[in-house]
Amino acid sequence: MKENLIQLENLEDRLVAAVDGEQLLHYTSNIAKWVRVSGTQDEVDSLVYCKGVLEGLGYETKLTFHDAFISVPVEAHVEILAPKPAHFRAMTHCFTKSTPEKGLEGFLVEADSPNICGMVALKDGLPNADQVRMLQQAGAAAVIYVQDNYLHNSPVSSLWGGPTEKTEHLLPEIPVLSVVRKDGIAIREQMKTGPVKVWLQSVVDTGWRKVPLLEADLKAEGTDSFLLFASHIDSWDFGAMDNGAANATMIECARILATEQKNWKRGLRLAFWAGHSQGKFFSSAWYADNHFEELEKNCVGYVYVDSTGGKDAVIIDEAPVMPQTKGLASSVIKKQTGIDFIGKRLGHFADQSFYGVGLTSIFGTFSEQDIEKTRDILSFRTGNPKHAGGLGWWWHTEHDTMDIIDKDILVRDTKIYVAVVWRLLTSPILPYDFREAIKEMAETVTSLNTKLIDRFNLSTLIERIALLNKKVENLYLKIEKEELSPAGNAAVNELLLKLSQKIVRITFHGENHFDFDLSGAMYPIQSLADGERLANCEKGSYRYHVLRTQLLRGYNRVMCYVGDAISLLEDFEKNN
Repeated sequence: MKENLIQLENLEDRLVAAVDGEQLLHYTSNIAKWVRVSGTQDEVDSLVYCKGVLEGLGYETKLTFHDAFISVPVEAHVEILAPKPAHFRAMTHCFTKSTPEKGLEGFLVEADSPNICGMVALKDGLPNADQVRMLQQAGAAAVIYVQDNYLHNSPVSSLWGGPTEKTEHLLPEIPVLSVVRKDGIAIREQMKTGPVKVWLQSVVDTGWRKVPLLEADLKAEGTDSFLLFASHIDSWDFGAMDNGAANATMIECARILATEQKNWKRGLRLAFWAGHSQGKFFSSAWYADNHFEELEKNCVGYVYVDSTGGKDAVIIDEAPVMPQTKGLASSVIKKQTGIDFIGKRLGHFADQSFYGVGLTSIFGTFSEQDIEKTRDILSFRTGNPKHAGGLGWWWHTEHDTMDIIDKDILVRDTKIYVAVVWRLLTSPILPYDFREAIKEMAETVTSLNTKLIDRFNLSTLIERIALLNKKVENLYLKIEKEELSPAGNAAVNELLLKLSQKIVRITFHGENHFDFDLSGAMYPIQSLADGERLANCEKGSYRYHVLRTQLLRGYNRVMCYVGDAISLLEDFEKNN
């Protein structure tokens, strides 16, 4: 056993050393010569290129098309009509309403003003679906966001994938536009002197259209199981970093790892998603819907790659992970860079459409800027970062071109992905540590129970999680002591995947697992999120009883899944 692990580690070192910076730049430049808006021929052409490369590496490829709900901003204009006429460069955003053909006139007001009914609200930051919904409900006729020195494309929708009758009402019903910081300052200068009347015009092209999906498979001998490794292909403008470099990382990993296919214990499936921003993760959601049983039965995990190789992307210690994959990320990153990994929790981003399926996942957007240098730059950030400052001033702009790719950083990032994917393909026992996930569960429930006091009692759930923790600790003790025969590895892996389905559905999903949660903030146990609101609600009020009913149903869901996980472990103990 130990000799085999040493051999795999030596092979890992050799594969990591094979990452070729010139090859990575070659792939990136060939992908980033197309403006890959979802549903366009350029997007298809970029995938035809990727398809040819992967076929040359021995992968079996499939390029298909499916219907997707896509939204693309076309044009936008903002003018001050009075008191002092002025015209500003503007951008509109995916999924927002177009103005009437001749535009829309209105008076400006700050978004936090007490009365915005019928007014055009002015707000700082990146457009945000929840903010727009609240402003719409307050009667705003439109919203103008003041961004930083560049205009960043940003979809304004809380939907995940396409609309349903349950969610279509959440799409914005008002126009949303953006201007840069200096123009926002100029607008506010006029607002200081009195009422400011503006004219807005925006066109957003939203509807159903065909988009492409490229899959590439290389199987492991004697098994149908596979690791899903994906990135999005669509881009804003040329999208060299986001996501051409990440597509290149995936192809380079595929090239290198294929040379040791004989050592794989699981196959590798690559997927290039369309509709990432312009469809709110439509293709990955479509894939989960249309391949649910296959993924649940045969997929051992999900690796996602986004925005590798950006210049000055020195922060890699806060890449997003699940608790059970934090150890894997930490081990690889420490070995490759010497950096101690902190990590942050994966959320509702990065085409994470497989929480309902129950797939354990690792990574999303990867290397980031130093927050000390980017505090005033509006770029993709999640959680409460210690060091990570987003993806750069060029993020989601026309400036995301080949000149912002740093070859050395791209090589560094790709080496980490090679090592992570290699371990997931070859480890005799999948390198997932569910003790960390259960520890997070226990901390979340205990903290919430303290807040709820006499409003709702979670003590039985706390006891059940403690029992789950004990049984999982016993499992990993057996694994670490090598008390399982090599033939028993298959049974352990099957157990780990079944545990993943239960635990991921508890800790990363709140809906019926065949459906999708809305994008946005994620509570560590989504089904118990109403407990936070209940804790701060007037006891005995109408809202108190509504929230308590919702919490009870979520509690029952979590109790059920924890019980199922315990049963899985008990059955394993009896038979092994």
